[in-house]
Amino acid sequence: MTPQVPSSTPLRLLLVEDNPLDAGLAIKALERAGRKLDVVRVETRAEFLKELENSPDVILCDYHLPSFDAPEALDLLKQQGANVPFIILSGSIGEETAVEMIKRGADDYLLKDRIGRLDAAIQLALEQKALRDESRRAAEHLRQSEFKYRCLFDHLMDAAYLCDAATTRIIDTNRQSERLLGRDRATILGSRLSQYFAPGALDKLHELPPNDPAARVKLQATMTVEKRPCVQLSGSIITIQDWHLLLVLLRTVDG
Repeated sequence: MTPQVPSSTPLRLLLVEDNPLDAGLAIKALERAGRKLDVVRVETRAEFLKELENSPDVILCDYHLPSFDAPEALDLLKQQGANVPFIILSGSIGEETAVEMIKRGADDYLLKDRIGRLDAAIQLALEQKALRDESRRAAEHLRQSEFKYRCLFDHLMDAAYLCDAATTRIIDTNRQSERLLGRDRATILGSRLSQYFAPGALDKLHELPPNDPAARVKLQATMTVEKRPCVQLSGSIITIQDWHLLLVLLRTVDG
């Protein structure tokens, strides 16, 4: 569902415009639409950079100013790394120029004779920003979760293998596994756990019910790696988005 940004929310509007009359028309159009505004108008590069520090909600920018223009303003915004909707409002801008500005990162463009569409364009830009923010938060949460998982997985005392339950193909493993098999992680990934054991040694793993997360298998088996160690093995099913995975922990019990 698209996040809603209420039009009644006070809007910190950074207006890059050298014509006070045009600025007034844009402000009145938004106020008629019920938008509450906190407006700062700038005309120069220095003023623009200073106001970016105040984290505006939206930037409304004329394409041509005497000493400044929309392309430069947009480039400065990107250099600052600010996620602020940027809308071009111009008296005359060709279609090719408008398309180029969208490609460069502008959220929208409007001709000044279509000022009635301004509030809708701002609302859409705010909703798209909310979606970008949500996506970034989700990506950061995932990154942190993966980091925590990696730390936990790598510091297990047992050799650990996360496998496709149907094939026992290894999709992740840890440092203890590298030591046990005498192989690096890149070599282990993609191989089948079953290839390190005698035929049939892991059959009980395949008997685990896929829809019972509490089910466990414990057994002893001899591996077919160089030193042929005997290991204590425990396995359980983990389901992630309908994908059945097999988590297997191995601990050497002799030699």
